[in-house]
Amino acid sequence: MEQFDFVIIGSGPAGVSAAFKARSLGLSVCLIEKAEIGGTCLNRGCIPTKAFLHGAKLLRDVREGEIYGLVSGPPVFDFSRLSGWKDTVVQNLRKNQSAALLKAGVRVETGEARVEEPGRVSIGGGAGKCVAARTILLAAGTVPAKLPIPGNSLNGVYTSDDILDGNGAFSRGSLFPNGPSAGVPPRLAIIGGGVIGVEFAAAYSAFGSEVTIIETLPSLLASMDREIGQNLALLFKKRGVKVMTGVRIDAVEEASSVLRLTFSAPPDGSAPPAIEADAVLMAAGRKPVANTLFAPGILPDLTEKGFIALDGNMMSSISGIYAAGDISGGAFCAGLQLAHAAEAQGNYAAACAAAFLNNTPAPPEKFRQTVPACVYTVPEISSAGLSLAEAEREGVPAIAGKGVFGANGKAALENMDRGFIKLVFHAEKRALIGAQFFCNRATELISWALSAIESGASAEHIAETVFPHPSYAETIAQAAKDALSRGGL
Repeated sequence: MEQFDFVIIGSGPAGVSAAFKARSLGLSVCLIEKAEIGGTCLNRGCIPTKAFLHGAKLLRDVREGEIYGLVSGPPVFDFSRLSGWKDTVVQNLRKNQSAALLKAGVRVETGEARVEEPGRVSIGGGAGKCVAARTILLAAGTVPAKLPIPGNSLNGVYTSDDILDGNGAFSRGSLFPNGPSAGVPPRLAIIGGGVIGVEFAAAYSAFGSEVTIIETLPSLLASMDREIGQNLALLFKKRGVKVMTGVRIDAVEEASSVLRLTFSAPPDGSAPPAIEADAVLMAAGRKPVANTLFAPGILPDLTEKGFIALDGNMMSSISGIYAAGDISGGAFCAGLQLAHAAEAQGNYAAACAAAFLNNTPAPPEKFRQTVPACVYTVPEISSAGLSLAEAEREGVPAIAGKGVFGANGKAALENMDRGFIKLVFHAEKRALIGAQFFCNRATELISWALSAIESGASAEHIAETVFPHPSYAETIAQAAKDALSRGGL
């Protein structure tokens, strides 16, 4: 049985980054992947979703082209071509990543991996091939969660994996149109108003679907600053997306040739008791399946939500077994299950494993790292650090300043509907502790905020910074000046 210093289960951002880090530290590495290299992010998540969203943005730009003098008639959208481009991007990235792993000296094995006992991992089942592992990293990610409601497995009810892990299209017999729009349901109901739900809503509403979002919580993107969900809902409604919040899904039923969703509507009568749709997307988040990675009787401690419980150095309750990425529940990354958070966790876990093997001091424990959350709607959304509400809940004295884009030249010339930047400062230390962006380029601008939060930039310093003109970044200074003018700093 071949032995490795570090055996990794899962080749998503956590697993791949850990493999590269471990090799740089001199460890022998075996990476085991049951499907395609790249995991959910590359194959069924970040990359294919953003390919669709980029196509959706181009469609909107063309449709608005007349204001810029581009008069060419209504665009003809061919979904199959966009889906083909998505596949090309994914395949090229997968190929390049595989080549990079090979070049780094990482052994890649394909098959279902399972920890048979500490120090031994099987590939393809307990009776299959096994490798000996001095240390193990669990980086197997999560799977889509389905709400436990009647009808959640009917034909026509999909998860994001169903849509992105294949031809990228909804398909339900002859119900959907033929031709260029094949695979785009005429009416799409999305259950869940989190990141997955709103990104699919942004894409498929541009593709031509009549989209309805159904969210149990009071607002879209409920984990983010309240104004973000409010502004996104207003924009969606303007673009023809129906938004229903504060409703409880009761069931999905087959009704003739369509699906019927029933739910408990708000008492104010703001929503009907049922709607019909040609397809339903379950976008209720993702869940871990840690128990499938272990032989019976050796499962490490889990958190209340089923994630691998870890100490400050990413080690589980079983010595020598680590976890990183979504299966860790966002350890030291404020609970964020995101690709870039997973990559940071993978790097750190590999460094901890190397220290464990070499009997050297472990790297300093990480507890809460500033990690950006990004949503790729139009406009984009991003946040980092604390919102004002989070600061209040944690007992941190804080004050927020807001900059809006009504007088921003870049926003005006690009015809951005609405947007704002909100900065949150510690009311006593005067340092930046959080930032929220709702504007074009938000996922790029947030990189500035990360540096500013980590360095403790003051409101005065930010207000006096000379940002380029015209730019979206100008409004950062406006937000800082607004915080200073409120008298709480």
